[in-house]
Amino acid sequence: MLMDLDRRRKMLGYLRRVNYSTFENTCKQLDIQYSPPQPYTRHLTKRWLVKKAFCIKVFQEKQKLKAAERLKQRREWQARARAARAQQEKQVQEKQAQEGTPE
Repeated sequence: MLMDLDRRRKMLGYLRRVNYSTFENTCKQLDIQYSPPQPYTRHLTKRWLVKKAFCIKVFQEKQKLKAAERLKQRREWQARARAARAQQEKQVQEKQAQEGTPE
């Protein structure tokens, strides 16, 4: 009997996700009230809290190291972009100077 109830609960959950109107009609015809399963809650222990705090601290330190690397890369990219822009402007000025001189 418990296996049948569990199977019915699973089927109703599937029907609820797939076709809600059919789910409502089925519940009315069977005269049952569907209650969704309770969400999973973790049993908090001191060990788990300490482990989580440690993981968060390690993650934050890693982010700080990555931030320094990203800042260094960004500065390199900006320097390259400035150099490329300066070179392009120089080429444009040289081209304008060549076009401006009569031959």
